[in-house]
Amino acid sequence: MMPRRLDALTGSRLLWASALLATLQACSVNEPQEPASGHIERELLSHTLHIETGEPRVLDTPHRSIRISENRLFRVSQYDAGGTLLDQHRQYQSLPWANRTVDIQLGELQVQRETDSEGTFRLNLLDEDIVPVDFDQLRTIEFDARASAEVHAEAVLLVDRELRTVLHEASELIYDNLEEDDVEQWVKRIHRLSELGLKEEASQLENMLILLTTGDPHLQGEFIQALDNSLEHQE
Repeated sequence: MMPRRLDALTGSRLLWASALLATLQACSVNEPQEPASGHIERELLSHTLHIETGEPRVLDTPHRSIRISENRLFRVSQYDAGGTLLDQHRQYQSLPWANRTVDIQLGELQVQRETDSEGTFRLNLLDEDIVPVDFDQLRTIEFDARASAEVHAEAVLLVDRELRTVLHEASELIYDNLEEDDVEQWVKRIHRLSELGLKEEASQLENMLILLTTGDPHLQGEFIQALDNSLEHQE
């Protein structure tokens, strides 16, 4: 037979263990449980490019800013931990088509331009790589932007008849036989570009000729003097 003192001690231990177990069970029941998180799925429904050529649709100046955007449409589905659908909606995303190459077809001539961080580039029909085109026969300008074989966009601008005539003359004024002309002919070219409404090109030609004559201060001085004289006569 177990002594009474040992029996009491054993009983106390059993009571203490039972109390501890009950406390742990109570804490386990009352402690807040972290909910298991669900998940979100995004399904791409469409992916397109869009070329904004601006207005008017008929190009009547040598310059035009072209913008290209990249558009995606997603189906967004939200599920709980058990896989039950909680919410579903569509999400539209439009971003600039930044730092990408665009093909430009001008008659039989093809050139390329790169978009900037805003998805834009500036078309200038008097750029040096474009002027070899036969402006008299240029009717349309075609733009082709391609993200992949499946994702691409095309756009067309018509070219105004009067603009074709201006471009033909302006390209000759800017690029033809500058070295063979004297300073008076240079000044006439600059003024004629202004008369055609191409003040930007007139200013660029003037600056280019000043730079080209840097190595010949005498010739440069004659050119600047001729420019000043022409301005005085205009006034």
